[in-house]
Amino acid sequence: NISIFARWCLFAVIIGVVVGAVGAAFEHALEWATETRQEQSWTLYFLPLVGVFIAFWYSKMDMPLERGTNFILTSVRQDHPVRLRLAPSIFITSVLTHLCGGSAGREGAALQMGGTIGQCMGRTFRLDDRDLRVATLAGMAAFFSALFGTPLAATVFAIMVISIGVLYHVALYPSLLAALVAYGVSVRLGVEPTRFTVAVPDQSVGMFVRVAALGVLCALVSILFCKLMHGAGHLMKRIKNPWLRVICGGFAVIALTWIFGTDYNGAGMDIVTRAIEQETVAVPWAFLLKLVFTAVTLAAGFQ
Repeated sequence: NISIFARWCLFAVIIGVVVGAVGAAFEHALEWATETRQEQSWTLYFLPLVGVFIAFWYSKMDMPLERGTNFILTSVRQDHPVRLRLAPSIFITSVLTHLCGGSAGREGAALQMGGTIGQCMGRTFRLDDRDLRVATLAGMAAFFSALFGTPLAATVFAIMVISIGVLYHVALYPSLLAALVAYGVSVRLGVEPTRFTVAVPDQSVGMFVRVAALGVLCALVSILFCKLMHGAGHLMKRIKNPWLRVICGGFAVIALTWIFGTDYNGAGMDIVTRAIEQETVAVPWAFLLKLVFTAVTLAAGFQ
């Protein structure tokens, strides 16, 4: 009815404003970390020390290092409560990971922080369990939109990632509204959306076949990434001490950087930008190197 619709409009706008502001701050912090790392290459050698700090921080916060994006997804499926302190923990440790050369993206951090803020705001609004899930998804979509400037993609991603192939349609409108508001807030706060200008190719049968083949190849690479992440996680867990594990992971990333260069540290957007805007092709196995860098970084306990 009208009252429920109006209430969700209000909730979505509030979530969008708050998450958009936090998302903009996070994006600016990551940009600073990336620029500093590129200008001061010696920051790489502090990665093991940053790992120690992250392990210390999570132990003080009484949270396991392995707690990541899956924890947020589980909280939506099974009504697990998420504590607000997870958001600043992800914020600080993610920026430090990027600052010192850990290979990590922004997507997982966006889902974790956005979901945490959305759920905690939902509890503030005194929502029931079902509506709390919607608030969590709205926060995830809003944070993703604030970082990448893609409100529609962020919404569809958030409401489908909970159960792959299933559309959580109840959350569609609140998530889209929150994502649009967060996008507007982040743009006003100086965040540049991630976008590129490209020429549209001719729509021919051959082009559609090549695009379909590319889709299959991307699916295979995503499966490889998941397998590699699981394998690296099991391998690193053989080091029982989480402090020693994250130190070893830091030194492993340093060694990989010595061998293969700095293109695979941080989010790795430089390679993407050069490929699209300058048509500079990376080595054919660049995707494998990024997989390895990222798997080692996250399996060790970096965020």
